[in-house]
Amino acid sequence: MVGRTRAPPGGRGGRRRGTGHLNRKRIRGWHRSFRGFLGRTLQAADENHVPFLASALTFDALLAGIPFVVLLLIGLTELAQPWTVEGAIDLPRFFEAFLPKHDTTAGHDPFFLLEEILGRVAAYGSKLSLYAVPAFLWFSTRLFASIRTALNQMYDVSVRPPVRRHFLVGYLLSKLRDVGMVILTLGVFLMTTAITAMVRIARAYGEADSPLVGFFFSSVGRWIPEALGLMLTFTLFFLLYKYASVRRIDTQAALVASAFGAVAFDVAKRLFTMYIGRGAMLTTVSVDFHLTALILTVLWVWYTALVFLLGGIVAETWQLRTMQQQQRAILT
Repeated sequence: MVGRTRAPPGGRGGRRRGTGHLNRKRIRGWHRSFRGFLGRTLQAADENHVPFLASALTFDALLAGIPFVVLLLIGLTELAQPWTVEGAIDLPRFFEAFLPKHDTTAGHDPFFLLEEILGRVAAYGSKLSLYAVPAFLWFSTRLFASIRTALNQMYDVSVRPPVRRHFLVGYLLSKLRDVGMVILTLGVFLMTTAITAMVRIARAYGEADSPLVGFFFSSVGRWIPEALGLMLTFTLFFLLYKYASVRRIDTQAALVASAFGAVAFDVAKRLFTMYIGRGAMLTTVSVDFHLTALILTVLWVWYTALVFLLGGIVAETWQLRTMQQQQRAILT
C-alpha cells in the first residue's frame, strides 16, 4: 500500500500564512543579514500572536493604571506641599504644569475638566488611598503575571520540563516574583519621576531665582526631563526583558531589545503629545477632542504593549542569531 504524501506545512499547496510566506532558503540564512533578521523577527511575532497578546496586556495595564494614577496624584501633591508658601496647594494650577501649553482663561481652557477631576482625586487622596493601595497591588501583580506568561511563551520556556512542586507553592513563588518586579519597577520609575516632577513644580511656581533651580530653566537643563524619560523607558524595558521571565536571556540581547522598545515608545509619546498640544491651542474645544484623546490614550497603551512584546521577540531572535553565529564559527 502506497502511503499518502504529506502536504507541506502551511496549508494547501505549501502556502504559508502571515510572515510564513518567506521561503525556506531565506529563513535558513536569516542570521547573516539584517533583512533576514527582520524576516525572522516578523515570523516569530506572527507565530506568537503578538497583537492578540498586546490586547490582553492592554486590558491588564488599564486596570492597574487607574489605582496607580490615583496614588501618583497623591504622591505628587505631597511632594508639592513644601514648595507652597501658604501651605495649601492650588491643585488645578499645579496640574497645569504637567499639561501642554494652552489657554488658561475661564471658558477657553481645553483641560478644565481634566484638571478638575485630577484636583478632586488629589483632594480626597487620604480616603481613596485606602482602596487604591490594595487595588494597585492586586492589578499590578496581575499585569506582571501576564508579562511573565507572554515572555515565557516568546522565550520558549514552555518546551522546557517544569520543576515539580505543589501548585500552591508555585503560585506563591510566582506572586512573590511579581511583587518583587513591581517594587523594582516602581523604584526606578518613582526615582526618575520625582526629579522630573520637581523641575515642573519649580516652573509652575516660578521659583527660578535659586542657582540650583535656575539651571533647569537653561537650554541644557530643559533636556534633562527628556533624557530622564528616555532613560526610564530603556531601564524599565531592560529590567522586564532580563528578569521578568523564568528564562534569563543574554545582556546584549536585552540591551538591543530595550533600545528598540525605548525609541519606538518615545516616538509614539511625542506624536501623542503633538496631537494633545495641537488641540490645546484651539480656541474652542468640543467633546470630540476629549473623546478622541481618550481613544488615543487606549490605543497608545495598546501600542506600548505591542512595542514591548516586539522587543521581546527581538531579544529572542537576537540571542538565537548569536547562537547560530557561534555554531557556524565552530563548524568552520
